[in-house]
Amino acid sequence: MGEMREHLATAGKVYYDYQKRRYFLDALGTYCEAVVSFAQELLLVSLRSRGFTSFRSYLQRYIESEPFRSLLAEVQKLNTDLSSITYTVNVRLGGFTVRRYEDQVDYTAEVEETFQKFKQGAVKNYKVDFENRLQMNHIEAKILEFVVRLYPEIFTYLDELYDRNSDYLDKTIERFDREIQFYIAYLEYCESIERTGLKFCYPEISNQSKEVYNSEGFDLALAHQLAITSAGTVCNDFYLKDPERIFVVSGPNQGGKTTFARAFGQIHYLASIGCLVPGKESRLFLFDKILTHFEKQENMANLQGKLQDDVRRIHEILEEATSNSLIIMNEIFTSTTLRDALFLSKKVIEKIIQRDAVCLWVTFVDELASFSHHVVSLVSMVDPEDPTIRTFKVLRRPAAGLSYALSLAEKHELTFEQLKARIKP
Repeated sequence: MGEMREHLATAGKVYYDYQKRRYFLDALGTYCEAVVSFAQELLLVSLRSRGFTSFRSYLQRYIESEPFRSLLAEVQKLNTDLSSITYTVNVRLGGFTVRRYEDQVDYTAEVEETFQKFKQGAVKNYKVDFENRLQMNHIEAKILEFVVRLYPEIFTYLDELYDRNSDYLDKTIERFDREIQFYIAYLEYCESIERTGLKFCYPEISNQSKEVYNSEGFDLALAHQLAITSAGTVCNDFYLKDPERIFVVSGPNQGGKTTFARAFGQIHYLASIGCLVPGKESRLFLFDKILTHFEKQENMANLQGKLQDDVRRIHEILEEATSNSLIIMNEIFTSTTLRDALFLSKKVIEKIIQRDAVCLWVTFVDELASFSHHVVSLVSMVDPEDPTIRTFKVLRRPAAGLSYALSLAEKHELTFEQLKARIKP
C-alpha cells in the first residue's frame, strides 16, 4: 500500500498526461496484487479476534466481487497490451520518424561480431547509462505522442480506465491499512518499554460497570523517555468501588500528580481503541468521551483573566459531559484565593456527581478529598525521613493537608532565620 501511494504521489508530480496515467495504472496494479495476496495469506492464519475474522471475510467477499474481478482483469489486460507495444525511431538530420516495428533487421549481433576482432583485453568502457529522470523531456513526450497515434485502441482503453477508477480504493481496506500501521508501531513501542521490566496487559472492558482498577500502571511517554536513559519508572495503582466515582489527588508540588493524571487518561484511551495498556492487570470503563482541563498559559488577546478562562472552560466541559464521560482536571482555580477556589470547586464537583461521571481531579484544595462518599482521596507521597524527597508513589489515603513549603525552604536555605544569618549587620 505504501508503494501504491508512491505511484499516486508520482502521478501528481509529472507533467504529461500519459505519464500520469502510467503511474496511475502502476498504482492500480500494485493495489490489486496486494489485496489478493493479503486475502490469500490471511486464509492460512489462525485468527480468533472477531475484528480480524470479520475483516478476513470482508476481504474475501471483496476480491470475489464482480467489480474487483473486472478491475483486476482490466489492469492485467492493459499491462499486457502496453508491454506488447513495439516501435522504431528513425532519426535524421533535423527530425525523426516513429513507426510500428515490423520485423526490421536487428543489426546488434552483427555489429558486435564485426567489432569483436578489435577488442584487445581490458579496455575503457564507453557505455553511457541513461539518466533515471522522473519527468520526460519534450523529445520523449513527442515520441510518445506518435506512439499513441500508432496504437490508439490501447491508449483509449487506458484513458477510459483512468476516468472510471479515480475512487478505486476501498474505504474499509484503506482504513485497515492506516490503522494496522499504528497498532504494529504501538506494539514495537511497547516492546522497547517491556525490556525495562514494565508490564502491559489487555484490560477487561465494560460499558456498564464503573468499578475500574489498574495495577502497576505508568505514564507511557515518561516510561519511554526513562527507558532511553536506563532510569527506573515508578508504577502506581488505582481502583474505584461503587459508589466511588471521583479521585481527588493531592500532595506536594513535583510529586507526580500531573503524571498520574496523564497515565489515568492514557490507560483509558488506549483501552478504548483496543491497545495494550500499561499495567499488570486492568479493568476499565468504556467511556463516550474524555474531557480534560489542564492549565494553559493566559491568553492576553481574549481580554479574559485566568480565572474567567478556567470558569468558561469548565462550564463547557460540564455542558458536554454525560454519565458515560471521563473527566480529568489538573489544578484548576489556582489564580484565585483558597476560599474562592474551595467554593467554586465544590460547585463543580457537585455537578460531576450529579452526572455520575468518572473523574480524576488533581488539586491543591485538600478539603475536596473528603467532600462526599463518591470521592476517593489519593496522595502523592514523600520520603518520611526527608519531606523534600518525592517518591512519586500515589497512594489511597486521606489528604495530609501539608504544603511542604517549610521543608523546601530549609533545604535551599531560604527560611527567615537562614536568610537573616547571611545578612551582615
